[in-house]
Amino acid sequence: MSSLWIVFCLYLAMILLLGELAGRLKVRSLDEYLLSGRRQGTAGTAATIAATVIGAGSTLGAAGVAYFVGLSAGWYLLSAVPGLLLLGLTLAPAIRRLAVYTVPEYLERRYGPAAGGLAALLGVLALVLFLAAQLYAMGRLLAELTGLAPTVALVLSAITVVLYTWRGGNWAVHWSDSLQLVWIYAGILIATAAGLRAVGGLGELSPPPPAAGFEALGATWFHPLTRRSVSGWDPLALGNTVVAWIIMSTTWHFAMQSTAQRVLAARDPGVARRACLLAAAAIVPLAILVGLSGMTARVLDPALAPTRGAEQVAALPALISGVVSPLFGGVVLAALVAVIMSTCDSALLGASTVVVRDLLPRVRPTVRDDVAAIRLTRHLVLGIGVLALAGALVAPGLVRMLELVAAIYGVALFGPLIVGLFWRGVTQAGAVAAMVSSGAVGVGWRGLGLEAATGIHMLNLCLPVSLFALVLISLHSRSR
Repeated sequence: MSSLWIVFCLYLAMILLLGELAGRLKVRSLDEYLLSGRRQGTAGTAATIAATVIGAGSTLGAAGVAYFVGLSAGWYLLSAVPGLLLLGLTLAPAIRRLAVYTVPEYLERRYGPAAGGLAALLGVLALVLFLAAQLYAMGRLLAELTGLAPTVALVLSAITVVLYTWRGGNWAVHWSDSLQLVWIYAGILIATAAGLRAVGGLGELSPPPPAAGFEALGATWFHPLTRRSVSGWDPLALGNTVVAWIIMSTTWHFAMQSTAQRVLAARDPGVARRACLLAAAAIVPLAILVGLSGMTARVLDPALAPTRGAEQVAALPALISGVVSPLFGGVVLAALVAVIMSTCDSALLGASTVVVRDLLPRVRPTVRDDVAAIRLTRHLVLGIGVLALAGALVAPGLVRMLELVAAIYGVALFGPLIVGLFWRGVTQAGAVAAMVSSGAVGVGWRGLGLEAATGIHMLNLCLPVSLFALVLISLHSRSR
């Protein structure tokens, strides 16, 4: 067995051990399983927030984008910074103060059962699709770097994530995310440093060698806002799409249970606020490293063909296989898998929490006994994990819909969450209208081809329409 496989297998074993230890030592109640007993400090909460934010798209995908367009691809991850700053200064301490379990529970308390129920349904759908996309990306990565069959790699990835999340719940997620964040930084730093050394330093990156379909972009290689005409299905369309990325990341981290659950496990509102701000600072250097890694890969291997969406994973693996020794290759491989695992575990536990706290009580009595409640939630973790794995196996094309589904969900809930904090005049009818109008406009704008025809990204339209519907319907329903 090569040193790459030895390091990688040791890493997987360590993650599974953390899950087992968390299950044995920490999980005594449903609060412990879902929210770590709400006892997490600033550093641990910031680490798990940052690890949740850093996913396949912001590393593998962004490096693939940087391969073609340069440093501006770092915005894929940098776009999360405004969202985390805003979250820390507004919603995070507010929802932690209320001690709710989920975002839909907060919306139901604020507006009523219709808003909470709709948010729960949308949230579970978005999280399951998001989880399937992340599992698919992790399987593709393992297959490319190890030579395993894609299906075997995908199943192995899913089993690992499901097992440690199933066993240790939120404690396992927090412990593993903290480890994974350190590993992510180490892995990306090793790959980028080795690549820069191989090409002769930073000065050798410009001008880049020609890349198919992107020959003219060399002049803006180091420009932070490389421009290209917008296209609804093209993640390489930057320019005004940077604004759309910021909208998507900001609204995503406001609305998604996977991020909210990290905040809700904080010891108090002050910890929740500080952790969001610290996590925002932590991801800035990584965004630059990811951009440089993709640019270095182009210099070393300029023949990679353009691909789209989450399948754009060739640049970083090409860099690793070309310049990193097998020993350090195992470290980097584990880091890239850690990137995706840290996002998958949060999505998996988040979806299970929404089901057990917001959806099941609507159709059956709430389980009062903690032992039974933990058992039920563990069953949901297994079931949702299997469902997401099935989606990734039989319909990898759903990955192409991820931006549409996840972004519309985030935008749909952003208005009711942020405006509702500062204006008591928002009504349940207004909140529901904001959710429905955002989805309808997004699907229609992209589905009818108006996005490519006008050059206006769907999210740049969905957000103002959603906010307008929120205000208009709230005023109308209050006046009746």
